Amino acid sequence: MKLSTFLTCLFVLSVAFSGVLCAQKKAPPVFETRHKNVYAEALGSSLLLGAHFDMRLKKGQMDGPGLRAGIGGASFRGKTDSLRFTIGTVVFPLEFNYLVGKRRSSFLAGVGLLPLYATLGASGTVNGESGVLIKDGFTLAGGFVNMGYRFQPLRNGLMLQFTLTPVILRGAGLIPLNFGLGLGFGFK
Repeated sequence: MKLSTFLTCLFVLSVAFSGVLCAQKKAPPVFETRHKNVYAEALGSSLLLGAHFDMRLKKGQMDGPGLRAGIGGASFRGKTDSLRFTIGTVVFPLEFNYLVGKRRSSFLAGVGLLPLYATLGASGTVNGESGVLIKDGFTLAGGFVNMGYRFQPLRNGLMLQFTLTPVILRGAGLIPLNFGLGLGFGFK
């Protein structure tokens, strides 16, 4: 898929979602706290699995600007004829996002950073020498963009989110078709 086709599809989807969301007629609920969501995410900016906290910045609103922070990760094991290795990664997604929609259904758009902590452990024989290698470190792995749909409760209850999350990783480049699914609890 060409980048121009991909961007055109995203633009058409965002216009369609904003039209549907703006057509909602009922008034949003009234409350005096910040709307918050705690949820688990599969894939997306979490790599494999993660937990996140999302909060609107303005009191009394379910839409508008917000912040998200989370933790996620993945672990991989493998072996060759002479080497066994384990790679463990933990990411800490940090995101500024914006919700468009006054009630339960919202269009989500956001940008974020992916700080990452990784550990590599390897043991075996390389060039006739046996040994164990352990390396670890903390780095900024890249960034991401989030676009998608969020269903959240008017008061307290079930929250569901589906996102397209293109990721830009240092050394790996753009991963355009990365999807995330979040399920959790929304509260005032």
